[in-house]
Amino acid sequence: MMNTNEFIQRENVRARELLNGESRALEMYQYLSGSPKVQSYLRTANRMAVSRLGYTDHGPVHAEVATWNALKVFNILEETFQPNVVAEGIGDIDDARLIVLASTYLHDIGMVVHRSEHPQASINLASPILDSKLLDIYDDPAKATDILSFILHGIYAHDDDTQCLTLEAGITKLGDGCDMTKGRTKVPFQKGKVDIHSVSALAINNVILERGPTKPLRITVAMDNPAGVFQVEAVLEKKISTSGLQDYIDIDVLVNGNRLVLSHVKRLFRVQMAEPSDGLSPTEK
Repeated sequence: MMNTNEFIQRENVRARELLNGESRALEMYQYLSGSPKVQSYLRTANRMAVSRLGYTDHGPVHAEVATWNALKVFNILEETFQPNVVAEGIGDIDDARLIVLASTYLHDIGMVVHRSEHPQASINLASPILDSKLLDIYDDPAKATDILSFILHGIYAHDDDTQCLTLEAGITKLGDGCDMTKGRTKVPFQKGKVDIHSVSALAINNVILERGPTKPLRITVAMDNPAGVFQVEAVLEKKISTSGLQDYIDIDVLVNGNRLVLSHVKRLFRVQMAEPSDGLSPTEK
């Protein structure tokens, strides 16, 4: 297990570290991370989210962290589950990894249009970005189109209320939901966004993904203040509930290294969640 007291430096995370050489997934990552259009979309999405709306980071750093999380989850769950692209006879494990990578990396680019309905905007913007590269990778229009359809489903289904219908999409949603450390919300907080949502996010130092002793995936959320539990309930648990993987995940909460019983601690925050707030809502993650 990683050091639960460690404060993750989000800016230093690179999804490339989890990719093998000479793979189609790596080729797609190099294409997306090096694309001026993709990087511009991500920067603009972040201006929309942080500067205009006061939300959390939705830019290039979030794309890297969410993708790193998703690939980590993929590597863990690969031992237990067969990705849909494999089970349905369309592709192999490398194709599944490429799907997870591309859908997670591009899931928020639709924020350049608006927060409202941004998953739909994201798939509209992602399609032309991916079309030519997928044809280059697969040299087969039918296979490229099949892979694109998986990617677009993953992008669209990352929204909290949309049910994931493939393992790949569920992993994308988890990758997004697990980017919840304090670095993601520090800019809105510094600009005066002080409410239960921002205070909760600022309490979380690290999110650790690993194989669990009783379930395939254990998510450990390490924080220095129990206020971080609100973020777990309002954001992470909601994502998990529509991921299709909710029965296969355990969540551990550590406060300064001490394990808490999540169901007990959440009672502290039910009043705040029930009250109307002008602050950052769970859907703004």
